[in-house]
Amino acid sequence: MDKQKVRDRIAEIGIVPVVRASSPHEARIAAEAVCEGGIPIVEITMTVPGAVDVIRELTKGRASDLLVGAGTVLNAEAARRCLDAGAQFLVSPGSTFKPSSLRYGKGS
Repeated sequence: MDKQKVRDRIAEIGIVPVVRASSPHEARIAAEAVCEGGIPIVEITMTVPGAVDVIRELTKGRASDLLVGAGTVLNAEAARRCLDAGAQFLVSPGSTFKPSSLRYGKGS
Protein backbone atom coordinates (compact mmCIF):
# COMPACT_ATOMS: atom_id res chain seq x y z
CA MET A 1 0.00 0.00 0.00
CA ASP A 2 1.51 3.35 -0.96
CA LYS A 3 1.68 6.37 1.37
CA GLN A 4 -1.43 8.06 -0.01
CA LYS A 5 -3.50 4.88 0.36
CA VAL A 6 -2.29 4.53 3.96
CA ARG A 7 -3.27 8.17 4.67
CA ASP A 8 -6.67 7.62 3.06
CA ARG A 9 -7.23 4.43 5.05
CA ILE A 10 -6.33 6.16 8.34
CA ALA A 11 -8.73 9.00 7.52
CA GLU A 12 -11.45 6.51 6.57
CA ILE A 13 -11.09 4.55 9.82
CA GLY A 14 -10.98 7.79 11.82
CA ILE A 15 -9.14 6.47 14.88
CA VAL A 16 -5.70 5.01 15.61
CA PRO A 17 -5.66 2.86 18.75
CA VAL A 18 -2.24 2.98 20.40
CA VAL A 19 -0.88 -0.16 22.05
CA ARG A 20 1.51 0.30 24.97
CA ALA A 21 2.14 -2.88 26.87
CA SER A 22 4.71 -4.34 29.23
CA SER A 23 5.38 -7.42 27.11
CA PRO A 24 5.24 -8.53 23.47
CA HIS A 25 2.55 -11.06 24.38
CA GLU A 26 0.31 -8.39 25.91
CA ALA A 27 0.85 -6.13 22.87
CA ARG A 28 -0.18 -8.90 20.46
CA ILE A 29 -3.28 -9.69 22.54
CA ALA A 30 -4.26 -6.01 22.63
CA ALA A 31 -3.72 -5.56 18.89
CA GLU A 32 -5.74 -8.68 18.09
CA ALA A 33 -8.56 -7.50 20.38
CA VAL A 34 -8.66 -4.12 18.65
CA CYS A 35 -8.90 -5.80 15.26
CA GLU A 36 -11.49 -8.34 16.41
CA GLY A 37 -13.48 -5.42 17.84
CA GLY A 38 -13.82 -4.00 14.35
CA ILE A 39 -11.01 -1.43 14.24
CA PRO A 40 -8.57 -2.52 11.52
CA ILE A 41 -5.66 -0.30 12.56
CA VAL A 42 -3.18 -0.29 15.42
CA GLU A 43 -0.05 1.60 16.42
CA ILE A 44 2.56 -0.38 18.38
CA THR A 45 4.77 1.97 20.38
CA MET A 46 8.49 1.42 20.49
CA THR A 47 8.17 1.39 24.28
CA VAL A 48 6.78 -2.15 24.00
CA PRO A 49 9.60 -4.66 24.60
CA GLY A 50 10.32 -6.33 21.26
CA ALA A 51 8.10 -3.86 19.41
CA VAL A 52 9.75 -4.49 16.03
CA ASP A 53 9.10 -8.22 16.34
CA VAL A 54 5.48 -7.56 17.34
CA ILE A 55 5.04 -5.37 14.24
CA ARG A 56 6.60 -8.08 12.07
CA GLU A 57 4.32 -10.78 13.50
CA LEU A 58 1.18 -8.65 13.14
CA THR A 59 1.90 -7.66 9.56
CA LYS A 60 2.66 -11.23 8.51
CA GLY A 61 -0.12 -12.85 10.51
CA ARG A 62 -2.99 -10.52 9.65
CA ALA A 63 -2.03 -9.84 6.02
CA SER A 64 -4.02 -6.97 4.56
CA ASP A 65 -6.92 -6.71 7.02
CA LEU A 66 -4.92 -4.83 9.70
CA LEU A 67 -3.03 -1.58 9.15
CA VAL A 68 -0.03 -1.68 11.49
CA GLY A 69 2.07 1.32 12.43
CA ALA A 70 4.89 2.12 14.82
CA GLY A 71 4.78 4.86 17.43
CA THR A 72 7.30 6.64 19.62
CA VAL A 73 9.80 6.39 16.77
CA LEU A 74 12.67 8.60 17.89
CA ASN A 75 15.35 8.24 15.23
CA ALA A 76 16.06 7.11 11.68
CA GLU A 77 17.50 3.77 12.80
CA ALA A 78 14.29 2.84 14.64
CA ALA A 79 12.20 4.09 11.72
CA ARG A 80 14.08 1.88 9.27
CA ARG A 81 13.75 -1.17 11.53
CA CYS A 82 10.01 -0.59 11.83
CA LEU A 83 9.56 -0.14 8.09
CA ASP A 84 11.64 -3.24 7.41
CA ALA A 85 9.39 -5.16 9.83
CA GLY A 86 6.33 -4.11 7.83
CA ALA A 87 5.05 -0.98 9.59
CA GLN A 88 2.83 0.95 7.21
CA PHE A 89 3.04 4.26 9.07
CA LEU A 90 5.26 5.90 11.68
CA VAL A 91 4.43 8.28 14.51
CA SER A 92 7.16 10.36 16.09
CA PRO A 93 6.73 12.69 19.09
CA GLY A 94 9.37 15.15 17.97
CA SER A 95 12.18 13.28 16.33
CA THR A 96 15.50 14.69 15.26
CA PHE A 97 15.60 12.76 11.99
CA LYS A 98 14.26 13.99 8.68
CA PRO A 99 11.49 11.84 7.16
CA SER A 100 13.04 12.43 3.74
CA SER A 101 16.00 10.35 4.91
CA LEU A 102 13.70 7.31 4.86
CA ARG A 103 12.80 7.39 1.19
CA TYR A 104 13.32 3.78 0.28
CA GLY A 105 11.41 0.52 0.02
CA LYS A 106 7.75 -0.16 -0.59
CA GLY A 107 5.44 2.78 -1.18
CA SER A 108 8.17 5.41 -1.01
